[in-house]
Amino acid sequence: MVLLAGWAPWLRHRFRLLMMAWRIKGQIRIFDHQIPALRKVLGSSSGARSLGNLCHDARGDDRYEMLMKLQSLLDALGFSSIVVLVDRVDEPHLVNGSAERIRDLIWPMFDNKFLKHPKIAFKLLLPEAVATYLGREDKSFYERSRLDKQNLVPSLSWTGQGLYDICNDRVRACAKLAEGTRPNVQDFFDPAISQPELVSIFERLRAPRHLFKFLYRLLVDHCSKYTEDAPEWKIRRETLQASLAVFQKDLLAYDQKLGPG
Repeated sequence: MVLLAGWAPWLRHRFRLLMMAWRIKGQIRIFDHQIPALRKVLGSSSGARSLGNLCHDARGDDRYEMLMKLQSLLDALGFSSIVVLVDRVDEPHLVNGSAERIRDLIWPMFDNKFLKHPKIAFKLLLPEAVATYLGREDKSFYERSRLDKQNLVPSLSWTGQGLYDICNDRVRACAKLAEGTRPNVQDFFDPAISQPELVSIFERLRAPRHLFKFLYRLLVDHCSKYTEDAPEWKIRRETLQASLAVFQKDLLAYDQKLGPG
């Protein structure tokens, strides 16, 4: 009995560390933490000081304290701020393009306190289908998220001029080794096709990925009409119009979720 009483404080301490490790494992889901390893770290003097305020309870304040610890560590390494870019959330196999699953994944981030946290900037590029859920939320969601302060852009629409410029940038990036020349995307087309006409066509494609898919298909259609012995180096208007008509049908099917994008 005396021996058991002597070991009681040590056993109580080990049991407390074990319970704390279990709670931390349940609250931090990013990694598969091992209970023995967590208990060992918590049992050390330095670990008790550094991990003593980990989110072993379901409290938001603990998580913000962890975030500030990360920022202090990065600041000591010379990184004064963090930029978080969220994109392609529809591609993981557990999401599989489901707007409902994207909503469940992203909605916890819509918290004004989190999005306005000092020295962190967030940029979320989300599928357009997710925006329909914003209009279905209740008053408490908007009070918490304060989307009116978040620079929300319902749809990313590119102008024809912007798409024309980005296309020129890519063409020139591919021709960096050509000294003394500044190629232009219009150089690929018949002189009868003016720049305003190309800008108008590009604007109908709405986004860079659609534009470059169309240009690839256009180049394939053009090259398939000529042989190596009798090449034609300019894309003619009839080829442009025919390829555009087919591509826009595919783009419409994609918008209606009836075909690949």
